[in-house]
Amino acid sequence: MEPVVGVDVAKGCSVVQAFLKRNEPWRRATSILHETNGYELLGEILTELQTQTAHSPVVVMEATGHYHRGLVAYLERSGWNYFIVNPLQAKRAKNTQLRKVKTDAADAWHLAEMYYRGDVHPHRTWEEGYTELQHVTRQHEFVTGMFVQAKLNMRALLDQVFPGYEKVFHNLFSVTSLRVLASCLEGQVEDLQGVIQKNVGTSHSKKWAEAKTEYLREVLSYWKEQPKSRAQTSVLRSMVDLVLQNN
Repeated sequence: MEPVVGVDVAKGCSVVQAFLKRNEPWRRATSILHETNGYELLGEILTELQTQTAHSPVVVMEATGHYHRGLVAYLERSGWNYFIVNPLQAKRAKNTQLRKVKTDAADAWHLAEMYYRGDVHPHRTWEEGYTELQHVTRQHEFVTGMFVQAKLNMRALLDQVFPGYEKVFHNLFSVTSLRVLASCLEGQVEDLQGVIQKNVGTSHSKKWAEAKTEYLREVLSYWKEQPKSRAQTSVLRSMVDLVLQNN
């Protein structure tokens, strides 16, 4: 059997256990840092193992989010053969063991054992362009999620601070609606029609802007008589600015 190196990957470091063949470990488990010196140490282990066995060793690791990517990049640059195991597959295989021991060294041993049993298969590799697209997509999803949460938070605050405003515009989160709301929260209500017309441009008539202004003044007259939390009003104003920046 060919030599195998099981690698238990964690944040910033990995535990490496090498095997000459199945159930025959070579030296003790070693911890390596995810930096130049750590990768060079792994390279030395692989080179020595190859020299002793006359076979190129295989590295087996579990996919761990992004923690394993630096290690993979080093192995690819150096030309070492490696396999990435799906975490669910590794967990299912581990659950079949009668004796369950959870240590980093035991996990590295388990990954190598999976390979020797024939449970490890070639993983799908992506071209660099697809990987870059994956990174951008994940960040876009993250930012979009934050933006959606900001809108939900703003609507909840609006229900408490200025409940009547939500009925003024069809789209609460349009630029016009947000700028008018900001003016109201700052007490700058003398020229609301001007604010409306400036932001809608030619998409709506002057008559439409006048009707909106008239309805808005009715809402404002009632709102001014109601008790308001200055803290909530200030936070709502900040949320309006945040949503405006992303519109």
